[in-house]
Amino acid sequence: MTRLRMYQCAILAVIIAFCAIGQLAVAQSAPHSAPHYVVKAVPQTPSNGAHTNFTLTKDLYPTWAAFAGTPVGEISNTDGSDGWPCFGGGSSANPDCPTIGDPTVNFPTNGLAIGAPSYTWSLSNCDATSTSTPPCGQTETWYEDDTNDSSDFLTYSIEAVQGTSVIADSGVVVFGPNVFGGLSPAANVIIYGDQNFGTMGLTGANNGNCEADFGYPLTSPSFSSTYVIQANKTCVAPVAGPVTITAITEVGTPKYTKSTKAAVCGSVGTPCYTVKFTKKYSLTQKWTIVLE
Repeated sequence: MTRLRMYQCAILAVIIAFCAIGQLAVAQSAPHSAPHYVVKAVPQTPSNGAHTNFTLTKDLYPTWAAFAGTPVGEISNTDGSDGWPCFGGGSSANPDCPTIGDPTVNFPTNGLAIGAPSYTWSLSNCDATSTSTPPCGQTETWYEDDTNDSSDFLTYSIEAVQGTSVIADSGVVVFGPNVFGGLSPAANVIIYGDQNFGTMGLTGANNGNCEADFGYPLTSPSFSSTYVIQANKTCVAPVAGPVTITAITEVGTPKYTKSTKAAVCGSVGTPCYTVKFTKKYSLTQKWTIVLE
């Protein structure tokens, strides 16, 4: 990611009637920008997402993960959001890209426009040497939510490593109550974020693409908007060679702890609240790209 650019992070569930269920975060600028990961439920068609012959075990099921082209610097929507991913559903449901094809037709419900995924990437483009370095790609992880759990919290983390060296770590992004649990048909969900790697010319813990606390610790034992629990890692510059990217998506129960210690609460002030999650459902998606 880049700390100069302001990212909007939203939770938006789109069900068959294409209704927005929720939006849980706003953008903020440097030094640490708001969480730049966006999570959406992809519109389903009657041909998928319906389990008529058997019942799946309650869980999160992976469908795809990739590092793909980013629209940053190429195309954006009038509201400032990324030009893609863009999902089908017709003009009223999808104002960003309502039509497709030649001749033009309504973008079909099962349609998707994204950047091209690749295995090899430019090291020079992906090495964030300053806070103004733009993202070189976009992480995309897909899963199907068959948890039937809409009360526990959805959390997400993504880390990129080369050997034992960390070149990016999102910390734990807390999206709040899992609005995707219990939808029928089951929600097909994508979490995506524009990404680069390295230090951004900064040093110490939570530098560069290793995220610091954002909106955390909490001022009350409740959820109001998306927040980030720090990575507590020190990012280093990427080098030529393989990069292992690991994304962990979980649904868990929050437990809040009150603190009156300034060392814990920091700029939030006292009292503040920290949170731990009892994991109920977990999905790990891991893949490799190469920088050259």
